[in-house]
Parts: sequence; C-alpha cells; structure tokens
Amino acid sequence: MSFSRTPLGAAAEYLFYQEILVYVEGHTDIPFYEKVLQGYDCYIKPQGGREECKKLVPLLSKDNLPFVIILDGDYEILARTQGEHSRVILLDRYSFENYLFEEQPIEQFCRHRHPRVNLERLLSRFRKVVENIEVQFKELIVLDVAHRSSHTGYKVLPDRPQRFLGRGPVDFKDSEIQEWCERAAQGIDEQNAEDARILVDEFLKRHRLIDLLPGHFAFAIIRRLIIKTVNRSIADDDITIPLSTSVWDLVKTRDHNSLKRRLHEAVREAEKIRQANSSPAQSNTNS
Repeated sequence: MSFSRTPLGAAAEYLFYQEILVYVEGHTDIPFYEKVLQGYDCYIKPQGGREECKKLVPLLSKDNLPFVIILDGDYEILARTQGEHSRVILLDRYSFENYLFEEQPIEQFCRHRHPRVNLERLLSRFRKVVENIEVQFKELIVLDVAHRSSHTGYKVLPDRPQRFLGRGPVDFKDSEIQEWCERAAQGIDEQNAEDARILVDEFLKRHRLIDLLPGHFAFAIIRRLIIKTVNRSIADDDITIPLSTSVWDLVKTRDHNSLKRRLHEAVREAEKIRQANSSPAQSNTNS
C-alpha cells in the first residue's frame, strides 16, 4: 500500500516502518545520504521532488512527527533565515551534487579508473574549472536568481548544460554564455538584478560559485572533467555513486561537517520522539 499520494498519507508512513524515515527529493540522492547515515537505523525514501518534500514540512512541524526531511538548498541559501524545524535539513549548497565537486574524491576516482593518470594535470584542471566558472557563469546565475525571485517564469538556464561546454576539460563557450545573458537581461528589472547580485556576492564570501550552480550543471562539469582525464566514457551512476561514498571519507569542509552533524542530530531526535510517543498502531505494525 502507498501512503504518499497525499501529504497526510505520507506523514503517517512512519507508523509502518521500524526505521526512521528520511525523506529526500529523488532517487539519485540516496547513495549520498546512505553513506553519511551509515550506522543509523534509517530508511531513505525519495518523495518525488522538492515540492512534494516541502508539503510534509508543516505536518512535521505541527505534530512534531518522528521523521526527517532533506531539501536541496536551491537559491534559498542566498537569503536563508533560521530553519523552521531542526528535522528539516536545508543543504548549504544548491544540491547534493555540489558537495561532490571536491578535489580529493575526483582525484581518487580518476586514479582508480586510470592508475597512470597525471595527477598534477588533473588538479590544475580542477582549479582552473573552479576559476573559470567563477568568471564565466556569475552573471548568468545572478540573472537566474533575479528571475526566480521576481517570479517571471523565464527559464534562464537551459535543460542541457552541454551547450555551454567547450571541447576541452576546462573551457566554456563564451559567446553562448554571453548570448544567454543578453536574452535573460532583457526580461528583468535592473534593480532586481542588482539585488540578486548583492545576494550572490555575499554568498561568494563563504562559498564558490560552483556551490550555487544547479545540481545538473555542477554534475555535468564534474563528468566532463573526469571523462577528459581518464579518456573514456562513463555512465552517470558509475560516477555519482563512488563520489557519493568517498566524499564523506575524504572531505571535511564546513558544509560537509555541518550537514553530517545536522543529519545525525535530526535522526537521533526523531528516534527519541518515536520512542516517547509509541502508539498502538506502531505496536501492531511492528508485531
């Protein structure tokens, strides 16, 4: 039986699981959270998108229900306020893919796929990509933030980021990016664009622009860097899953440490609430 057709139904799912339910936006998120929650009695469940996850938030808050919700940071991280609930985890980066864009796991992956890979060249490429993104994509992101905050409905970024990627591992198509910027700028008020620029600049005091790129954009750049380095085609899952596992062992940034701490605290808190609020429905289900 499915309980996820309505928010109320989904909110009651915890009664039918022995584990603590951790809701994520989609199936591809699961490997990333499986590793960090290893050792905890959890069941990670994709909810079918960000909006579906957000529908559960008021129910969790109202009745203090014992489950956890993880939301992509999206552009909310630019003007974030105090979280509405300790078991609603908002990422500090746009999405989980942005947490994978780190030197160590990408280096380890490439060495495993190609033992003779030139590590010095790889690390130089990695740093150059981060630098180029900062320069070439900033205005596009500013305009995307402005359109989103203004609710214009204009889609600044294309579905396929490949149109912006050059032939090499670190280059981008300047003329294509400029063309998209010019079109996006025509549909937004200058003040809204300036407000968005201030938010992005403030974010960049603590983060990289790659942390603010939509997840599919960030992953497309990771994938290209890896493929150009090992000189072979690799399926998306064959990249995402190893990086999602190794990043937690190799990377200790403020964002990674914060996410790990908040998730562990949320799961422990949910377990205490479940034990304190044991109900006949749970007892009958678990028997």
